[in-house]
Amino acid sequence: MTRNTLRVLVVEDNPGDVGLVRAALEDSTISFEIDNVTSPKSCRHALESERYDIILLDYSLPGENGLDFLRSISGKKHVPPIIMLTGQGDELIAKDAIRAGASDYCAKGRINSTTLTRAILEALEKARLEAEEERQREEADRRAVTDPLTGLYNRTYLADALEKECRRAKRYGSPLSCLMLDLDDLQDINDKRGHLEGDSVLRQVAIAIGNSVREIDIAARYGGDEFCVLAPETGLEGAMQLAERLRFAVAAMEVRAGSRSARITVSIGVFSPATMNQLRPTTLLDHAETALRKAKLTGKNQVCNYTVPSIGVA
Repeated sequence: MTRNTLRVLVVEDNPGDVGLVRAALEDSTISFEIDNVTSPKSCRHALESERYDIILLDYSLPGENGLDFLRSISGKKHVPPIIMLTGQGDELIAKDAIRAGASDYCAKGRINSTTLTRAILEALEKARLEAEEERQREEADRRAVTDPLTGLYNRTYLADALEKECRRAKRYGSPLSCLMLDLDDLQDINDKRGHLEGDSVLRQVAIAIGNSVREIDIAARYGGDEFCVLAPETGLEGAMQLAERLRFAVAAMEVRAGSRSARITVSIGVFSPATMNQLRPTTLLDHAETALRKAKLTGKNQVCNYTVPSIGVA
């Protein structure tokens, strides 16, 4: 098979119709490799093991007609474009096929090399455009919740996640922890080497944070050189272990700042609500920041958890 060959799966149980399709495609200026299966069941098996560019699907099939099969796989990922093959007078079926997700339809009585090749190429182009539109939508969605400098979640996404996770923790009585991280002495790098190199350090630290958290954790840039990690299903002991893992991961890095290397550390504040009343986004952030200030004031490059002040309300 050459690189430019298109792989076609013909789902058709009538040998004569298979021969009609094969003859039309073999007479085309486009190179096709043609496989034939005779039922929706065998089509599913073929799609599990092989990659095809296009499916030509007959309506009248044993066990399950082509329209029902089309509806069953419509919207699933990695399914190639489908062209429904219909008999004469099946215009209503053809319209139903389009509504069910087919790219096009061809009446068997009008199949020839030109019409079938054109239908296949148009279906492939339509699929390419739809895939590109989907990629652009996904990219736009990703940009809307991502901090452009670090690639972590942004503050908008964090706010939504805090609301969601607080509600979930209240509903199920599950633990939840919040970590606030601040880079120690990043201002020195900004002052001595410039903000571009400081931004580079931020990006490298963000990568270390992203690599150190679990899949269920939410790591976000909170602002400036401050980060927040929301840790669902995690009580104080687990949160302190996570914080130490993050602190060590950053301290062990040799970050690049332009042509030179630098060492950077982080201070981390941890808060794990002890009561339902504390399961509020503002409370999580405020108490984690209080713990962070304690870590900063008592030596930096360390982890402190929130403790109830001796004066005031927790």
